[in-house]
Amino acid sequence: MNPTPTAAGIDPAPDSGWAVLWDRLRRPDLSGARSLYRWALIGISVGVIAGFVATAFFEALTVASNAFLGGVLGLELPANGHPPIDPFSWSSNPHLFFLLPAAMVGGGIATGLLIWKGAPEIEGHGTDQSIRAFHRGRGAIRYRVPPLKFLASVFTLGTGGSGGREGPTAQIGSGLGSFLARPLGLSAQERRVAAMAGLGAGIGAIFKAPFGAALLSSEILYMSDFEPEVIMPSIIASVISYSIFGSFEGFGPEFATPGVGWSPLQLPIFALLGLVAGLLGILYVALFYRSRAAFARWAVPVWARPAIGAGLGGVMLAALYYLLPQENHLVAIGAVGIGYGIVQWLLFQGHLALLVLLLVVGLIFVKMIATTLTVGSGGSAGLFGPAIVIGALTGFTVVSFVDLAIPAIATPGDVTAFAVIGMMAFFGSVSKAPIATILMVVEMTGSEALLVPAMVAIFIGFYIAGRYHLYSEQVPNRLASPAHTTEYFAEFLKHMPVASVLQTNVTTIAPSESVEAAGFTLSRSPYSVLAVVHGGQIVGEVRLADILNVRPTERPVLRVSEIVETGPSLLTTNSNLLEVVGLMDNEGVDALLVVDAKAPKQLVGIVTREAIARFQRAPRIGG
Repeated sequence: MNPTPTAAGIDPAPDSGWAVLWDRLRRPDLSGARSLYRWALIGISVGVIAGFVATAFFEALTVASNAFLGGVLGLELPANGHPPIDPFSWSSNPHLFFLLPAAMVGGGIATGLLIWKGAPEIEGHGTDQSIRAFHRGRGAIRYRVPPLKFLASVFTLGTGGSGGREGPTAQIGSGLGSFLARPLGLSAQERRVAAMAGLGAGIGAIFKAPFGAALLSSEILYMSDFEPEVIMPSIIASVISYSIFGSFEGFGPEFATPGVGWSPLQLPIFALLGLVAGLLGILYVALFYRSRAAFARWAVPVWARPAIGAGLGGVMLAALYYLLPQENHLVAIGAVGIGYGIVQWLLFQGHLALLVLLLVVGLIFVKMIATTLTVGSGGSAGLFGPAIVIGALTGFTVVSFVDLAIPAIATPGDVTAFAVIGMMAFFGSVSKAPIATILMVVEMTGSEALLVPAMVAIFIGFYIAGRYHLYSEQVPNRLASPAHTTEYFAEFLKHMPVASVLQTNVTTIAPSESVEAAGFTLSRSPYSVLAVVHGGQIVGEVRLADILNVRPTERPVLRVSEIVETGPSLLTTNSNLLEVVGLMDNEGVDALLVVDAKAPKQLVGIVTREAIARFQRAPRIGG
């Protein structure tokens, strides 16, 4: 059709392409712009604060480690981020190392007191608490949690406790996101998104992996799903926080790596690495949860548990220090603190002698035990950092032992590749976040060329680990999350007709009856409303409030026709259950009358809130 002139100019025909364009110009759809505005509001606000807090947290950990481990114990741990200069890039004082258990106990006592007197939520690694807040806590995290978690983590890690920075950073970041919800005027769902954006921002900054951390904040909520709403604001927040953190601490990757390479002929070895990583992942998860359960059952004060766990770990490391001094006390020192320096040293070692390989294997299990004692007892430290260390050690030893059996199967660069992929395979298998883990480790090491063998190893490890996962608050998918219960229930109700719950035995009364008779009839009715019917047609309705508004002395003589509500909100047979629930909420009632859609005066039944609840519990679809 051709457009026809109007007083305002040319009004395109409604069924033409020009009509659609004209209508959009007159009434633009701003929903996408509003969404982008909310993403930017959440992402920028959370990212700025998380960036500065992550920087302060990193500096506080550095100061604490230098003071307690360096100043008191004379222990110089290896550093990461640049190639090692010396054959052994760490040193220690054998006359002072025996004081390590005392330092760790002191950190444990300080942490335990903060948990006992401050906030029980700061106990342990912290990531589970953030996940729980999303699924079951409407994204709300108490204001005191971020600063107390900050201090507790500095005490735990700064005194030598075996753990990672990501768990504390995740809980601090998510707490900051939740804190910003009120001044930003966010809804409950937006507060959930802000909390997870804070988690991604904190991890992205301190691990220098903004995009992987943003995806991790979406993937870590579920065992086999993503949270799409979280990704965009988390990317914005994580990139901003990483930019702020990098401005102070540098923008280089977390680990410096030599040239890495791999061959398709080595894919079976990568598959073997995935198998070993998955099996060790099961052991890691089992040790952690058994340790946590054992400390929870122990009849000791809450504040003392982190000190006991840290003390046991410290005694173990001190004993290993003096019993196994080989390779400059590799086994003992490698399990102190986060351990990234040992990984950095390992990435540049190439092939090692059999004795050293055996020490590296021992360090895998020592690191597991030290971490489960530290974090399982309530110490404030993460599980991601130790998993990265254990994974790197695993990858290195797998390829090294294969090379001993089949000489020259791997060059030194290939050995580095296996260590990097070991990080991915081990943590990806137990975190149930394989995609984010691949991206994070690629950002942390700058090793983009390893994506293909990484996928082989990580998904085999993911399959082998099966139901074993580090984060107990993860749920299988979005459908299983309490955060989405209302959303999915609403979508379900939207497609269910009113006939699904329609009850036809409606209690009726004639308009000529007295109000007193209506009250008597209503008292004997299973419903909270009476249908007023005259001549086979519905006239209106009467509810208890209508009867109570009539004085008791007037009820015997006043007719129902004088109090009937003639314009009530009636449902039709074309209504769906979502409309029913919405109308009940708006009217503040629990029962509504239903009329025929083709004959609006023809009463066909009644719908009650109780019937809808029964239908939700046991749907009867298709009769």
